[in-house]
Amino acid sequence: MNEKLLTALLATALICGGCGSDDNDDNDGGEITPPPVADTIDAGEALAINLTLAEFDGETGTLNFALKDDAGLAITNATDYRIVYFGFPDSSTTSRNAKAWKHWHVTQSYSCDSAAGDCQGVLQETDKGQYSFDATDLDWDANTAPGSVKEYKVGIEIKGAKATNELVLLPST
Repeated sequence: MNEKLLTALLATALICGGCGSDDNDDNDGGEITPPPVADTIDAGEALAINLTLAEFDGETGTLNFALKDDAGLAITNATDYRIVYFGFPDSSTTSRNAKAWKHWHVTQSYSCDSAAGDCQGVLQETDKGQYSFDATDLDWDANTAPGSVKEYKVGIEIKGAKATNELVLLPST
């Protein structure tokens, strides 16, 4: 091979050896790192709100639940709600009063409109899309005979700017 041609090729290789390098030490492998995939969505941006009840203690009103949108993203920053507790008598016992209406119930409601600053109860986000609710001042005996409430249900409505979950009456767990 011609010495002049070999010398020219070596010189070109040495000059371009650093071509394309930006001295960026953040990505030594030269791989392109895609942006992180979102695993959460803000309650104000969610187009759907799906609620899954994890725990409901009827006597104390304590709730634990999860919120996700239709894509399975955890919904964060939920602040506006309406939660209604229902108390019923024991459905397996009969009344001695022939005129008693067996399906009576008592209710206690909690709501929050964060824009107005008017909230009852305490809603806390415990993890991404995981919430707990403390029903402060829940008193089952306030509107009925003491000890007569034996069965419990709850309706939970979480309100976002663009969506609200379907309201369903859920039994205690």
